[in-house]
Order: sequence, then structure tokens, then C-alpha cells
Amino acid sequence: MGILGRLSTLIKSNVNDAIDSMQDPGKGIDQMVRDMEDYARQARAEVGRCIADERLLERRVQSIEGEIAEWEKRAETAIRAGDDTLAKQALARKAEKETERDDAKKALQDQGVYADQLTAALKSLDTRLKDVKARKETLKAKARSNRQGTLTDKTSAFNEFERLSSRVDATEAEASLDDELGGRTTRRIDVERQLEQMQTDSKLDDALADLKRKLGK
Repeated sequence: MGILGRLSTLIKSNVNDAIDSMQDPGKGIDQMVRDMEDYARQARAEVGRCIADERLLERRVQSIEGEIAEWEKRAETAIRAGDDTLAKQALARKAEKETERDDAKKALQDQGVYADQLTAALKSLDTRLKDVKARKETLKAKARSNRQGTLTDKTSAFNEFERLSSRVDATEAEASLDDELGGRTTRRIDVERQLEQMQTDSKLDDALADLKRKLGK
């Protein structure tokens, strides 16, 4: 679970329940504030990284667009020279670059969505942090009153939060491994590769024919 998942869980958690689980509410509430401040710092740093990554991806998309145009020009040159084989090779490279561009665009879009979600979560956490700070002493007094002098031996709410997060991480990792290892035989993979190659060859033939029509060849 990344910082966004941790923030979401923290924002949705019930402050009063967390306080009730603390061995020492006086120290526990102070620690809660420090933990929330730490998560806020992590989130701000992550937002900064997201913005930097978005700029890199934007430049990457622009760079690949230039490479796509260059490979098309090379294919056109080969067609004019009457070399269809070389033209198809250039078109194959163009197709590879188009796939790279599409992947980069998808990554850019995902990064933007993630940055927006993280920013919204950070704002919610800041609001909750201000509220807890403003009511810190009141919360401590209320916790002492509710406990009536009896301390329970429960695990810290934030330690429990981290434990649950680790369990989620492990579950996600196991699920990912199951997906990678499940059900695909060598024969099936070979068949899929053959079909993909046939589809690629057909697309190259179509691309060559389209470019020839464009050039009047």
C-alpha cells in the first residue's frame, strides 16, 4: 500500500476509536499528531515527485512524436527508392515508437489522476490534522475520563494501522504472483506469439499500402 492508500485509511479512521485503543492517551495523542504530520510531509514530497514525473513524461511524449515522424520520412524515402523491404522495416520501427508513445501517454494520464487524488487526500489530512491539534487537550481529558483510571493493554492504533497495511501489501503481492504463474502453458504462449506476429505482418502490409497511396506510388 502506497502513501495514497495510507492517507485514505487514515482519513477514514475514527479518531475517537484510535484514542480508545491507546495505552497512554496523553502520549498517544501527541504521537498521533506527529504521525499525521509525517504522513503530510511524505504526501507533499510525493506530490512534488508526481509533478516532476509528469513533466518528464510530457517531454518523453514529444520526443517520441519526433521519432515517429522521422521513421515515416525514412519509409517514404525507401518507397521512392523502390525498396519495399526497407520501407517495411522503417514502418515497423514507426509502429514500435507509436506503441511507446501510447504507453507514455497512458502513464502521463495515470500520473495526473494519481497526483489529483493525492492532492485531495493531502487537503483532507491537513483539515483533520488542524482539528486534532485544536482539540488535542480536550481529547486527552475526554480519554482520561472515559478510561476512569483503567489502562488497557491494546496495541497502538497506528501500529495496528501499519500492520494492516503490511497485510494488504502481502496480499496484493501474492495475488500478483498468482496472476503471473497461473494457467499459461508453453504451447499456448507459442500460439499467441504466432498470432501476434501474423497480426503485426498484416498491419505492416497495410501501413505500406497506405503510405504508397499517400505518395501516389
